[in-house]
Amino acid sequence: MPAVDLIVTLQASEGRIEALRDVLRTLRDASLQEAGCLGYRIAQGSLSANRFFLLERWSNVEALFRHEHTPNFLEGVARVQACCESVEIQPVAWQPD
Repeated sequence: MPAVDLIVTLQASEGRIEALRDVLRTLRDASLQEAGCLGYRIAQGSLSANRFFLLERWSNVEALFRHEHTPNFLEGVARVQACCESVEIQPVAWQPD
């Protein structure tokens, strides 16, 4: 089974940048401990400080499914939603070089 890559775009609510950054770091640290998590990177926009991007890589669909049902994920999603105006999750397929 192929790896699953996700790009998540988050728009922090006014005054919630630090809170969102903290939640994302907590989610990253927990996710990297899970079987099947191959990578979890966080970026903050250079032009818009309230814009964040996640690049997640999971070994397969089953690993992502298990991740999405962990207490860390479920609690983290609630905390992210409390900090964000919007969240967009986009599975991606990388094009050959």
